[in-house]
Amino acid sequence: MRKKIAASFICASLAFSSFTAVQHAFAEDSAATSTIQQSDSQFFEKRGYELEVISDANNADLQAVIPDFVELYFKMFPKLVKDYAADRKAAPTKVTLKFDPTYDGVAYASNGTIVVSVDYIVSRPYDVALFTHELSHIVQAYPRYDNSNWWLVEGISDYIRYAYGPHDGRWMLPEEVKETDRYDSGYRVTARFLLWLEQHKNKTIVDQLNAQLQQMTYDLNSFKTLTGKSIEELWQEYKENPEVKVKYKIK
Repeated sequence: MRKKIAASFICASLAFSSFTAVQHAFAEDSAATSTIQQSDSQFFEKRGYELEVISDANNADLQAVIPDFVELYFKMFPKLVKDYAADRKAAPTKVTLKFDPTYDGVAYASNGTIVVSVDYIVSRPYDVALFTHELSHIVQAYPRYDNSNWWLVEGISDYIRYAYGPHDGRWMLPEEVKETDRYDSGYRVTARFLLWLEQHKNKTIVDQLNAQLQQMTYDLNSFKTLTGKSIEELWQEYKENPEVKVKYKIK
């Protein structure tokens, strides 16, 4: 999952009357490489933000979960822009959300489009918070995603998923540190480490790392600059005393 392309990040009820919605047959799309047949495109707009949803209108199970994604988008995306965009005025105000029946992963974000596996979300309709993770990638807009930083990029996005939710009681940060875990394991493992760093070393470290990734000034020495200790020293201390305070607001 971690080795797609540099421009892509792989991962992982609403009253419709409150939005402007227009439906029309979906003929062709070039924003991502997925293929969706018999699709409809729905457009939603609220307070200057837009969401286009591309999905199979004949899949009743899929259509049942889409309102949760729409609700989350208008609730969450403006917050993420405010807190994590390098330039709020230049940040995107439109996102395309595709539900792809041919994609065998979970979800990924690329060039303003988020693709979600139909099979995955239909079998796990409770996991709508994967959208928070992917929306964070669009807001962050890091110019690099490669072997040197993918783990931190995904760790920050899972940290954001933890911090912003929504939570359903199923997705959680690891409760303990395993021997096989490393600071560069990415995703939830790295997210928990970032939370520990925030609570024990530097309360703004995630914001600062986010800015450095956007400005292409980040490297492993950033951790020593921000905490006074190397990444290896921090990880060792974390393993010896990994206690963090976690709080989930279960929806």
